[in-house]
Amino acid sequence: MRHIELNNLLMQRGADGFFQLDKDREAVEAYMEEVNRRSVHFDSTQAKVRYMVDHDFYENIYEQYTADEIDDVYRITHSYGFEFASYMAASKFYEDYALKSDDRSQYLEHYADRAAIVALHLGRRNIEAAKTLASAIMEQRVQPATPTFLNAGKSRRGEMVSCFLLEMDDSLNSINYVLGTCMQLSKVGGGVAVNLSKLRGRGEAIKGVEGAAKGIMPVLKLMEDAFSYADQMGQRKGSGAGYYNIFGWDVMEFLDSKKINADEKMRLKTLSIGLIVPNKFYQLAEANLPLHVFAPYTVYKAYGSHLDDMDLDEMYDKLLADDRVKKKVIMSARDMLVKIATIQLESGYPYIMNKSNANRAHALNSIGSIKMSNLC
Repeated sequence: MRHIELNNLLMQRGADGFFQLDKDREAVEAYMEEVNRRSVHFDSTQAKVRYMVDHDFYENIYEQYTADEIDDVYRITHSYGFEFASYMAASKFYEDYALKSDDRSQYLEHYADRAAIVALHLGRRNIEAAKTLASAIMEQRVQPATPTFLNAGKSRRGEMVSCFLLEMDDSLNSINYVLGTCMQLSKVGGGVAVNLSKLRGRGEAIKGVEGAAKGIMPVLKLMEDAFSYADQMGQRKGSGAGYYNIFGWDVMEFLDSKKINADEKMRLKTLSIGLIVPNKFYQLAEANLPLHVFAPYTVYKAYGSHLDDMDLDEMYDKLLADDRVKKKVIMSARDMLVKIATIQLESGYPYIMNKSNANRAHALNSIGSIKMSNLC
């Protein structure tokens, strides 16, 4: 396709030695010509909106506004003569955001149409609020979050919030339940972060049988497949993150899953990962001390509390001295910092959630502690 060819020329240097930035504008024009050919055209705004309502693309906004009020909002958004500034922006909107026919062969919306229906939905029957929102979106003073802009006003829509936090307990029932919940949330457009720090480490005992536990990596692979499968009908890719405590038994495998040369059976291609890091780790690095990690199930057996629920700034030395707790040295804490930085350079991961600092600063720490973060 011509627009793809033009976009590919963008980063090729011209005779003057500079990138051919003008090719981006040409690519936008070529792409918009194709969009226009594949678009359903209507005689009027009323004809368009009525079609979208009658064919179950939009919620029945005529129950909230009069036809003239709807026309006014559409007139505002279309009056700006909006044009996409780049080929990437145009292709992203039409591939992922614009409503298409059920067979996905024709476009039913343009940017101004999506802005109008979002403003009408968020206006909640208040036409002045809808008009204000419509202008703010078109002037790019306000940009609704991805799930809101994607789903607002649709009759067959996902949710308009995107970030969910889940915690997995150390049982097969919990693993199955959380995986199912991940798929349900992903189906409606949610991005989900899951804390796996309670799962027993690779080689820990199950019902007294040593070496039976598989660790966290097989569960992370199941999560990755779940998010890839449940993707809001292809409109918004499923997105998830696994979080794990830096003092957990499987932390090395967890980090290595993002290395470029990782074993394909263990490599996480699309799932995000994040480390939960108490201040104790940085104290170990500052003192150039070795980093010990602990087998979570042995901690639970010894203390009746999960490793991830403990204040490891206070408990680290106590766990280290307790013979009931299985532990191992993986490297010096400083070397771990280097490893984290190297993997971040290769892949952009892991995210870092500084648990001690977060709990010291947040305003609601009397209610409970922050244990993890999300994808955002």
